[in-house]
Formats: sequence, C-alpha cells, structure tokens
Amino acid sequence: GCFDEFNRLEEKMLSAVSQQIQAIQETLKAMGRALKGAGGKLDKPHTVELVGKTVTVNPDMAIFITMNPGYAGRSNLPDNLKKLFRAMAMTQPDRRLISQVILFSQGFRSAELLSKKVVPLFKLCQEQLSNQSHYDFGLRALKAVLSSAGTIKLDRMQALKAEMEARGDEAHPNAVSEQINEQDILITSICETMIPKLVAEDIPLMYSLLADVFPGVQYTGTKMEQLRGHVRDVCRERFLVCGQREGEPGYMWNEKIVQLYQITNLHHGLMLVGPTGSGKTCAWRTLLAALERCDGQEGVSTIIDPKAIKKDELYGSLDPNTREWTDGIFTATLRKVIDNVRGERNKRQWIIFDGDVDPEWVENLNSVLDCSKLLTLPNGERLAVPPNVRIMFEVQDLKHATL
Repeated sequence: GCFDEFNRLEEKMLSAVSQQIQAIQETLKAMGRALKGAGGKLDKPHTVELVGKTVTVNPDMAIFITMNPGYAGRSNLPDNLKKLFRAMAMTQPDRRLISQVILFSQGFRSAELLSKKVVPLFKLCQEQLSNQSHYDFGLRALKAVLSSAGTIKLDRMQALKAEMEARGDEAHPNAVSEQINEQDILITSICETMIPKLVAEDIPLMYSLLADVFPGVQYTGTKMEQLRGHVRDVCRERFLVCGQREGEPGYMWNEKIVQLYQITNLHHGLMLVGPTGSGKTCAWRTLLAALERCDGQEGVSTIIDPKAIKKDELYGSLDPNTREWTDGIFTATLRKVIDNVRGERNKRQWIIFDGDVDPEWVENLNSVLDCSKLLTLPNGERLAVPPNVRIMFEVQDLKHATL
C-alpha cells in the first residue's frame, strides 16, 4: 500500500502509527525466515495484532509513503518512524518525453515537434513572468494544457467531420485530422488555460513569448456567442455593467466571466483571486445564471466561510468514546449531492469557500482537489466528488497558501 502525503497526519498520530508498522514489518521478517527454513512454503498463515484485532499478513505486502517535507501544515516524521523506511529521492521528470506521450495519446500527429516547443515555453514563463504566489508552470500545469488541447482537437474534428458529411465528402478520421492545424490548437489551449491565471502586466509578455515560440500562428479565441448573449441578458436584469468591446466599461470583467467558464470545464477546483469589490462574487453568480439559461441545467451554489467555523465543524468529527461520526458543513453538502435524494446530481453544484486560504483548514482538501477527487474521512469513509460539483475559493490574496 502507498500512503500519499503521509506527513499531513499530526506528529503524535504518526508516532502511534509507527508501532503498527513496526509490528507488521517484524511479522514479515519472521515470515521471511520461515520461508527460507521451509523451502519456500509456509505451513501456517502469520498474523499480527493491530488495534485489538488479529489480522492475517500477506507475505507479498509492502508499505510505501510519499511526502513533501518542509511545507506549512505538514509534520516532521518522528525518528522511530524514519528508521522503519528507506529514504528515496526523486529525480526531475523528463517533461519533453511526458508531453510527447500525452500528445500522441490525444491523437496529435506532430507530437514530437509540439513537445519541443511547449516545454521550453513553460520554462520561459517561469523565468520571465513576474513572481506570483499562485503561478504554477510545473508538470501539473503542463498536463492540464495538454489534456485541454486534446479536448479542443476532438471538438474541432467533430465539427469538421459534420461539415464534410454535409458536403457529401468522405469524412475519414485521418482525412479530418490532416486538415486541422495542431499548433493552433495547442496555442488555443495555452491561452485558455494559462491567461486566466496571469496578472494584467504579464499578459502582453505571455503573448510575446507565444509569438517567439510559435512564430506565424495567431490565437483565435472561442467565440461562445450563445453564452455571451445570456451573460449580457443576466447583467442587464441585475443592472450590472457588461462591456462587449475592448475599452468599454465592464469589458475586462465580462472576459473574466468567460475565462471562469473555460476553467470550470477544465478543473473541478479553482480560485477567484482579487481584492474586495473587484466583482468576484458577481462574476460566478452571473455565470451560474447564464449557464442555466444556456443548457437548462439548474445551478445551485453553497457558500461556506471556513474561517468563521472550527475545522471539525467544517469537515466533521469522530466521537472518541462512541466512535460515532458527525458530518461537518462541507461533508454534509458533498454527501447530499452524492446521495442524490432530490436529484442533486442533475444540477450544477458549486461549493464556494469565501475566506482566506491557509494550510490549517485547506490541507484536508488536498486529495479532493487533485486527480483522485476523494475526500477521506477519519472514520475510514471515502467520498468521491461527483462530476457535476465544482469547488471554488473566493479569496483576496494567497499570502497564507502553500504551493
């Protein structure tokens, strides 16, 4: 078994866990000695006592842990636990090869050429763009761009295939794929994924870097006329300024709404960062209403202030005497959607954390926000985040957040 982010547990809990691990490892050593003496066969199963229960040990089992040392909200491994494991340092991944494999798997014909361009672009962004706490040009961000590019290519292929069939042409997948400019798709993906994260002064520099790495290829943004029309209608009803052309009041805010929509299609967890009064709440409320008019899917929002309540009230608590579990606000909201008693899975569910992000409470969402989409509770229960749920953080800045 592999225990990811092991040092997120409290130090006293880690010390208690080390005793259980030591008992398992000693049983495994005894089994190894018995196997040698018995010519490779065990005459009886070996057991170990864990928390008052007798458990049979599989001779093929092993324990691995992964951790990021030195992060806020993480504990140091106690010495009695450290000596039970052999440390292994990980080397830098080959991003170019990883990019190439992902692009080939997404159906890109020129994956080798594109990987040679996109990896240096991310390195240039890391070196030349301003130093912001929320910037990430690592492997996870690169993978998000490449995955988005695959989705864009699939959409364009389907649209082109429909056009060719309407004209009576043969719409063979290879013929359709050859007519698509793959560099243009990758630039579109980079712009739609990366530009929303950048501060205003870095956007022109980003476009300049794109022009250097992909010379002669222009970014053609997705129009989304239907969504923009509904956003305009919602703004008019709510007496909000929503400019349609560059230079008009509210134009940049309107663009942020479109960017927010694009990010919600890519990620199930996202952050709205900006000072009070900059229109963060109005942006997501307007988008939620506009999307409901676009596809008829009802939008439901749940706002939680994580700094106004205790951690146990947010995630839940386990009674030490009765071992009875009580859901917190977030856990109860998530469980309500999962149970689907009143058709919650058929609605667009947005859970908004309106308050400062700091490791003390947000570390528990680590596995919820990564690709596993799982909330693991202290009682051993695991809640999977449904596909219709988006988790948003509405914050002024990221002073107290970890990378």
